[in-house]
Amino acid sequence: MPKNTEYLTFRYSIIKESQMHMYSKELPEVKGRVIYFAVQQNNADREFRRYGVDYSFIGFHFVQPAGYTEIENDRYLIGKFAKLRHTETGVRVPGNIVSKSQDDWVGSTTVIDTHTQHIFVEKNWKLGNTEQIENALNAGVSKAILEEFNCKVFVKGQTKENIFWNLVNESQYIYNLELRMVSPNILETNKKARDALEDLQNIFKQDEIDVTLKNDSGDLQIPIHPIGDYIEYISEGEGSWKMTRKGTEGGKKTFSSLDNIKILEIPESEAPEIDIEIPKDEFEMERVLANQRERELSLIELIHLRKQEFYE
Repeated sequence: MPKNTEYLTFRYSIIKESQMHMYSKELPEVKGRVIYFAVQQNNADREFRRYGVDYSFIGFHFVQPAGYTEIENDRYLIGKFAKLRHTETGVRVPGNIVSKSQDDWVGSTTVIDTHTQHIFVEKNWKLGNTEQIENALNAGVSKAILEEFNCKVFVKGQTKENIFWNLVNESQYIYNLELRMVSPNILETNKKARDALEDLQNIFKQDEIDVTLKNDSGDLQIPIHPIGDYIEYISEGEGSWKMTRKGTEGGKKTFSSLDNIKILEIPESEAPEIDIEIPKDEFEMERVLANQRERELSLIELIHLRKQEFYE
């Protein structure tokens, strides 16, 4: 069976802070482009630390398409999202072998569509599980944009809505349902859910809403109305859900939207290798960079096509 390169699908939401800041900048005309200011710093890689782990956005830049493509200029960003690991190696010394720790940066090719506010991260277990990647992305983009543009950014996995209802329908008992929803932002998602959350935001000024429904005896009811509107809202990358239930597998088990994130697949036979080659000398640099740009554009075109087919 042909292998596929898999990309985890996230979506980022932009919420303007209600309290104005006199030094904050205006958002770009295409508001999703604000993320560019988080994935680089003065045209250099941006590094940050979360719970003692170092991460970095490496080499992010806009891909400028060729004239024959339908992709707009300054729409897609490409680079690597990376995590620093430490590898223990054995070094031979006279009469012994001693352990030495070496830095080991692990990176995944990452593509950002600034128009639809999607982030596609190449799946790599060394980078962490889906929840760890989501939390790290949030930490990486939030502070920079808040400080410069007075906006909060939330990164959430785009999930499979039908999985939720399959779990509900196959449940013998449902004990707990947790819904976490980002307050309305510039994305056009489920209107009923947006309107309801916007009404609450006008009163409470909240960034997120957490709803927990519990029934210790397992008789929790999950009606399609109004829960369906909120699940649709969440599935578009505007939140997350967790459900504790008992099904045919026996025993209580908790399921999460992050366990069912959408995967964009590209056949490995079609996916270009975009890791840059090391030029032998400065005379080869122009050729290397031209090949790199061509491979990046090929990958962007593939992702753009797959995204239109499956996500929009």
